[in-house]
Amino acid sequence: MKQPESPWAIDAEELQKAFSVDLSKGLSSAEAEKRLRESGTNTIIEYNRISFFRILLYELKEPLIIITLLIGIVYSIWGQIGDTITILILILFVTVVEVYTEFKAKKSMDALKKLAAPTTWVIRDGKPAEIPAAAVVPGDILILKSGVRVSADIRILTARGLEVDESQLTGESMGVEKSADPIEKTAGLSDRVNMIHMGSVILKGKGAGIAVQTGMNTELGRIAGLTQEAADPKTPMQRSTLHLTKNLIGLAVIFSIAIPILGFFRGLPLSDMILTGLSLALATIPEELPIIMTMLLGFGAIQLAGKHVLIRRTKAAETLGSVTVIATDKTGTLTENKMSIESWTAENEKQLFTIGVLMADVSLDEDGNFLGDPMDKAVVQKAGQLGIERSVLQQEYRLLHDSGFDDIRKIFQMRYIRQGKECELIKGAPESVFALSRPDPEMTARLNESISAGYRTIAAGWRSSSEENYTLAGLISFDDPIREAVKPAIREFSSAGVRVIMITGDHAGTAARVAEEAGISAGTVLTGEDIRGISDAVLNEMVMTCNVFARITPEEKLRIVAALHANGQVVAVTGDGINDAPALKSADIGISFGISGTDVAKEASDMILANDDFTSLVDAIKEGRRLYENMFKCIMYTLASKIGLVFMLLLPILLDLPLPFAPIQIIIMELFMDLSASTSFVVEPAESDLLKQKPRDPNEKFMNKKMISGIFTGSLTLTAVVLFVYFYSWIMTGDLAAAQTYAFAAWLLSHIFLAMNMRTSRIPLSRVGYFSSKAMNIWMIGVAVFLIAALNVPFLIEYLKLSQVSILPVAGILLLSFAATYWIEIRKILRLKKGGRVS
Repeated sequence: MKQPESPWAIDAEELQKAFSVDLSKGLSSAEAEKRLRESGTNTIIEYNRISFFRILLYELKEPLIIITLLIGIVYSIWGQIGDTITILILILFVTVVEVYTEFKAKKSMDALKKLAAPTTWVIRDGKPAEIPAAAVVPGDILILKSGVRVSADIRILTARGLEVDESQLTGESMGVEKSADPIEKTAGLSDRVNMIHMGSVILKGKGAGIAVQTGMNTELGRIAGLTQEAADPKTPMQRSTLHLTKNLIGLAVIFSIAIPILGFFRGLPLSDMILTGLSLALATIPEELPIIMTMLLGFGAIQLAGKHVLIRRTKAAETLGSVTVIATDKTGTLTENKMSIESWTAENEKQLFTIGVLMADVSLDEDGNFLGDPMDKAVVQKAGQLGIERSVLQQEYRLLHDSGFDDIRKIFQMRYIRQGKECELIKGAPESVFALSRPDPEMTARLNESISAGYRTIAAGWRSSSEENYTLAGLISFDDPIREAVKPAIREFSSAGVRVIMITGDHAGTAARVAEEAGISAGTVLTGEDIRGISDAVLNEMVMTCNVFARITPEEKLRIVAALHANGQVVAVTGDGINDAPALKSADIGISFGISGTDVAKEASDMILANDDFTSLVDAIKEGRRLYENMFKCIMYTLASKIGLVFMLLLPILLDLPLPFAPIQIIIMELFMDLSASTSFVVEPAESDLLKQKPRDPNEKFMNKKMISGIFTGSLTLTAVVLFVYFYSWIMTGDLAAAQTYAFAAWLLSHIFLAMNMRTSRIPLSRVGYFSSKAMNIWMIGVAVFLIAALNVPFLIEYLKLSQVSILPVAGILLLSFAATYWIEIRKILRLKKGGRVS
């Protein structure tokens, strides 16, 4: 298919021939697929392909992994070659397991990104269809409306009040009016008023256009060139984890050098001490923490996707746990967005509904059902019941001009001609329509009644081309019921310490009624006019007590968010319109809507509510908190285990006694530590009281008092159990090899019970279920099977430098390990009985 060189200079009929497409029906799906194969995907970004081997190679090049591999190689100089091979195999095995889990998480996140990727509406097979923007092909008919980011270079076919922001291409910030008429072939890029280029945003109006260039052939593609997909920046928690890891490397190296030196001066063999130091370095360097953080964020995003919440930026999954205020819209978020007409002024009923039908932004689907704005659908349906048919009016009236939606005054204006006479129509916010109309005291009184009743009301009017003021045709009041699950959701937010406020463009009376029905206290309603009349300092005070804001413009919404930030609040903001983008960007988490949200709002947001349902935010907040808690538990458990291991080796040296573990045993213990942390804690479900806790302070240090206390007590518990078993069995039997074998068993068993007890921080396991975690059950069974084999299989006994021991003492060690770590469970039970929150 040869595309025309100057599509702006030819008319619609020639365009239809040039692109071999029926402009009214669009391309067929089969033809679109064929053209996609020929033209390639419609993108100027080269997306990174998620590959297991690419991730593995990347991780193997990480400094921490390289250090552990080098340690394994250096081990061969003093140790046995079999041990060295085992160590390298174990390092690679643990790395592969962790990389595979990370690969699955990233693959799933990549799939979620595609779900949240830009889409566009086209005409395919004779009907509107929403497709990925990357699937647009030359000849596609694109549907244009306010808030759409145009996904190809298009030639306009129809235009009704189209105004476009072309700043991404031209640098000009002012909106440019567009038309559908052909222009001169010699017109320059900025003068082609019937063309809209990729990346431009529709500010006003509606229309349709044909895609003439896609992907790298667009003007933007030629200028920008192919760019690589930008990697998500590290989240605050990821940065904290990396910083913590670097600090821990220093400590690990210090102890790994200090313990062998102390042992050597105590008369222990140098080669044994070097091997012990190398093994200790392998066991204590926390190379797994950054990988675990990635897995947690990935699986968190997957869990949220199942709840209709799509994460666009990974920081959102983490920040959710700190949210203190949710600033939500009203229509379609708290309400069902199913408008029904509650009442209307009957005096000019026919005229009122005629204007409503002519100005309705609706279309018919293949089944004859109306699609479009819910209020307009309600008007057209009611008009039909009154005998005012849309199809008849469309034959009588011809549209001359559509000014589109005025987002400042909240009105629509159109100009029609009928029987040679022009008339101008207006509908929208009553105060704006009234301001442009002749005074009508009776209509004003009726409007006040409707507002007092809390209904959403629009006004409509008309004027001839010679008149200055409109004549009011009447009022239509709508009711939009609250979503059934909204009130319980707001109660849950309240118990979770999260305040919900409503910011809407509706009247104060309507906003107050909906807020009260939803469970939001509406004692004080602050309007846009109120906000314009007060200083930032006064607004900073008022936003902490006022929960309902009405008749708010995008600029005022931005001021409200700034005022909340000034009070130290962590704010999540919902928005769907093109002018909501500044508030979405300024919020800690910007939330757009998958159904009603514009492209601009989605691009500015951090997450998308795929079903436009406010109640999905309950699951989002819960998942954000679960993610943080699980990372907290995981690091506390990992560091308690690693520091406990250091104590177990340091104390015998200080007491001038043999070490309880052989170097190869230390490596084995590291394997089980890493597998536990990288599987069990990542998928651990949320504790039942999670939404009864206060939001996390984002300024609180990750390594806080609770973390330090948990690490210290956990490591002391492990050390006490292992060294007690070691010293007691040595004293009682006089057999050092048997004592070391019992110490090895004590380590593995106490390790199991420590992990089990650290699964929850507030709810006792007796309520959760001791074996309710499948991942941890599998890990525990694996440890138990390995221990049984290690104590009974001759090859493993010799290889791991153990000795054959009787089963009865091991059973005693099992009971001791359970009892010694059960204090954590007792503490949870006592705190729960007191009824206090565990901070």
